Amino acid sequence: MVQPQLPAIPQERPPGTSEATEPSQPHPEALEPSADPDDWSDELAELDVQLQRLGWDRNQEGRYLERAFGHPSRSRLTAFADLVAYLKALRALPAGSQPEQAPVPLRRRDLLSQSDQLLSTLGWDAGRGRALLEQQFQLSSRQQLSDEQLLHFNMLLESELINAGSAPAATAGPG
Repeated sequence: MVQPQLPAIPQERPPGTSEATEPSQPHPEALEPSADPDDWSDELAELDVQLQRLGWDRNQEGRYLERAFGHPSRSRLTAFADLVAYLKALRALPAGSQPEQAPVPLRRRDLLSQSDQLLSTLGWDAGRGRALLEQQFQLSSRQQLSDEQLLHFNMLLESELINAGSAPAATAGPG
């Protein structure tokens, strides 16, 4: 359902400043994912185009959605991130792909949950996880990572877990 847009409230500027004098750097919060948009019609329209390009009917789409999201109907995609992941996955498929063999999209929610679990299993606090993010990606938050980078981050955490499990306890240094 499309919700009505509220009018923008102009923000007051300190005297003697203008838009041109404000810094052009994005605010750190601007790097965080935005809330789901109210209007998904462009993405839904492109979804139909991609399905037509692939030659999939509703039954084929349903089989793919069942594999990828656990239900056979796109109307049950209630998170915009899932819709975008679905659309991105379809864009990457060559025409004629079969839904049973097509790779399923990465789901950000699942990736974040997996990294939470890995961090907990490793016994790492937020600072140690952030240090790995900064070292490997020059970023300070998992939210700033693309889905592919988040998958890579999880693989790095898994490697740390494997190394921690094979390292003798006596050689563990200060952490």
